[in-house]
Amino acid sequence: MKPTLTLLTALLLAPLASLHAAEPPFPAGIEHMRVERSDSDRYQFLHDPAIEFHKGELFAAWYNCPEQEIVGESLIRCRRSKDGGKTWSALEVIAEDTRRDGTYFVPAQLLSHGGVLHAFVGKMKGHDLISTCAVYVLDEATNRWQPRGDIADLFLPLCQPVKMADGNWIMAGRVASRFGVKPYLPAVAISRSDDITGRWQIVRLQAEELSKAHCPETAVWVEGRELLAITRNNTSAVPFVFASHDYGRTWSVVKDHTLTASTSKLYAGHLSTGQRYLVFNQPKDGEKGFNSRETLVIGVSRPGETALAKSWCVQNHSAPDRPTASHYPCAIEHDGRLFVLYTAGFSGRRQCELAIIPITSLQVTTK
Repeated sequence: MKPTLTLLTALLLAPLASLHAAEPPFPAGIEHMRVERSDSDRYQFLHDPAIEFHKGELFAAWYNCPEQEIVGESLIRCRRSKDGGKTWSALEVIAEDTRRDGTYFVPAQLLSHGGVLHAFVGKMKGHDLISTCAVYVLDEATNRWQPRGDIADLFLPLCQPVKMADGNWIMAGRVASRFGVKPYLPAVAISRSDDITGRWQIVRLQAEELSKAHCPETAVWVEGRELLAITRNNTSAVPFVFASHDYGRTWSVVKDHTLTASTSKLYAGHLSTGQRYLVFNQPKDGEKGFNSRETLVIGVSRPGETALAKSWCVQNHSAPDRPTASHYPCAIEHDGRLFVLYTAGFSGRRQCELAIIPITSLQVTTK
């Protein structure tokens, strides 16, 4: 059923117009840096990175497996940078299966809050069989990561938590309907105020599983009490869209939109300039190429507006030294720049790469 639209919700639908940029240019001043090579040691598989600034340091995290995705072992590792991503520290472990009980850790989301760096980590008991979402904190006295318990059952975290106007935090992800099955339901987790290491409420975006979208990875824009969620579609270049008018407590399906994106994770956010942005993979050759992850783009709005007005390329495969796939982005703004971290594929191996974009290069001022 098509939801009843308030004026603000109608504005939230505006950014879903197609950008119609066949080959968007790179923004001026963009820099690309390598954070981690997946073939540098015994872990050949790397995916789904997370990024955060904490007390002057830039943290990048991801999950590693020996050879294949969530096979044999999966742990969360990270590096730190004190110079804005130019150089990186030695590898450190956030979460791993120290008990050897067959737990896989996939993936992590980072959040610096209250002077503490948190990592929200999915725990699995099989390939994509989520059991719980745990939280770890960086103990700065020992410089080691420590577990602080589980915040929710069956929830897979996909984006950094966002503070809402009602005082709660919201984290986009997906959830399983019960233990032992895969998380086919798009969902959000909502905290109880700033108690982010306590139990979070899980809200499904719809009651039934998206049976044709086996990886309903979700990103959320927050506009006061109005929220818009965009969910990956595995069978089409048209993502699923959901709207909420009550801080994410209830959701309705939005059918009338024209956004096209490849079947991959999207990442939504706001810039300090008042602009919205969406980082996603642009389909190759229109909707027919909805599986393509060769081109990673960022669409932005004008300041104070909701419609995405222009897009730029973050990374593409237009040269031999560039990744064959650039996907699963996350982003954070710091000191006048947008830091976009993503998985970069190179002929069977993967690494973690960082694109740094001056915010001034993302301005859209003309109609």
